[in-house]
Amino acid sequence: MAEKLLEVKDLRTSFFTHLGEVKAIRGVSFDVEKGEAIGIVGESGSGKSVTSLSIMKLLLYPGKIVGGEVWFKGENLANKSNKEMMNVRGNEIAMIFQDPMTSLNPVYTIGNQISEAIIKHQKLSKKDAHEKALEMLRLVNIPDPEKRINNFPHEFSGGMRQRAMIAIALSCEPDLLIADEPTTALDVTIQAQILKLMKDLNKKLDTSTMLITHDLGVVADVCSRVVVMYGGLIMEKGSSRDIYYSPMHPYTMGLLKSIPKIASDEKQRLIPITGTPPDLLNPPTGCPFYARCDFAMKVCNQEQPPYFKSENGKHEAMCWLLHPDAPKNEVYDSLKGGVRIGK
Repeated sequence: MAEKLLEVKDLRTSFFTHLGEVKAIRGVSFDVEKGEAIGIVGESGSGKSVTSLSIMKLLLYPGKIVGGEVWFKGENLANKSNKEMMNVRGNEIAMIFQDPMTSLNPVYTIGNQISEAIIKHQKLSKKDAHEKALEMLRLVNIPDPEKRINNFPHEFSGGMRQRAMIAIALSCEPDLLIADEPTTALDVTIQAQILKLMKDLNKKLDTSTMLITHDLGVVADVCSRVVVMYGGLIMEKGSSRDIYYSPMHPYTMGLLKSIPKIASDEKQRLIPITGTPPDLLNPPTGCPFYARCDFAMKVCNQEQPPYFKSENGKHEAMCWLLHPDAPKNEVYDSLKGGVRIGK
């Protein structure tokens, strides 16, 4: 049985604004096994980034974890102080943020920024830290690293800045790497290079990876498991094959239908998910996807569904359509066949 590195249990996070409590995360549970890569997907506002910031305890006021547990290597991070978390961040859990230009310090060289983390957490001398920084730049395929190590962030291209961020994140050999939309600001070619790099490093260093994105297509070739979030809840989770080939939740089906199929001979319009996400200041009583779901029933608006599991127990979704007594719906049943990416 695989070893669980991270286990999130019933995590709840809120933002206490002048309008009231925004319940951004409303009871999220999942785990990450040692050495695996999982994807957290969903549209903007679904709770993906807030989940990652809660794990790292990087929430700024007025955000606060109001319940649940975050177990990492046998310790509950939710109970740790900010001072205690400073020994975890960057050392045992590292994070890559969306925009490397705002994450990197513009007045320090790339080498200084990599070395800083190494000196703090690994207690190496400046000389040894510099050598380790060079090694990390080579690892992430930065050309001419001996010269580039003395460059400032503005002297790097977007793709190189993102590689530098990965080098900083991996410099202390963390057990878990959280990548929050790491390819959003990059063009398609560079996106592919960064994702391939992350996949290769995951295998080479045996670092667990949590890839957060709004694009299901991005995780298709990188992650072994996928967690689909919406309205501060997990709608569906399972292996990548389960999610792509046998989706069980209408929201997952909607995300899959919105992916361009580049291999198709016919011109087809993308099929968007109509409507808007729920107001988490006043979250719905029932399923958060009720107002946008083509298959919604009366019970969906009245009561939040439990999780229904597949026969093997490894694929589950929160949807009343999976209840044994739910009426049959031929359209829904046909969509459970999934979507082949690029087909």
